[in-house]
Amino acid sequence: MNKSTSPTNRNWLLILIGVAALLLVVLILALTPAFSPLDYVLRGAALLGYLAVFLAIISSAFVRELTRFFGRSFIKTHHYVAVSGLILITIHPIAAALRESNLGVFIPDVSSPLGFLAGGGRVAWYLIGIAALAALLRATWRKSWRQIHWLVYLGFLLATIHANLLGTDVGTSTLLRVISILMALAVVAVLVWKRLPKRKK
Repeated sequence: MNKSTSPTNRNWLLILIGVAALLLVVLILALTPAFSPLDYVLRGAALLGYLAVFLAIISSAFVRELTRFFGRSFIKTHHYVAVSGLILITIHPIAAALRESNLGVFIPDVSSPLGFLAGGGRVAWYLIGIAALAALLRATWRKSWRQIHWLVYLGFLLATIHANLLGTDVGTSTLLRVISILMALAVVAVLVWKRLPKRKK
């Protein structure tokens, strides 16, 4: 195998993806200036966390292919991306709570269906956290962890609705709205594909 195309060198693609995601978020933030540094933290963490959770979900459908491509177990990288996403989407409500001086941002809004969906990011945070915990305890919850882990898909869809209804960036940009909807559809496609009976080799 040519050295320039070896699996080891392909690991640089992961770094490039991370840098590209960071630059994309910086560009989005620059297009809509914030009122304070805390606003930048709030919005940046939300966007990067959203992207990280998306990449973790999509990559879970191609673990074997990605392992073969990179020449090493890709599941660890998948977990790193997922944990990074969880940390970022946790920073988002913390920043919101600090900005509003109100811990109510962690409490789901059940006042109305629209209020629940608009504040769906709150529920999404809990669902994704539970899904991550199930994966962490998969050795203990051998039979049930995978079913619980499916909550990450519902969490992502609720986060997408939340971003479209209340998001400073996604909610005010037609382009970002369309992209977020396409991402949500891709997540649904992965969910359906993974639930289909295993195909013969």
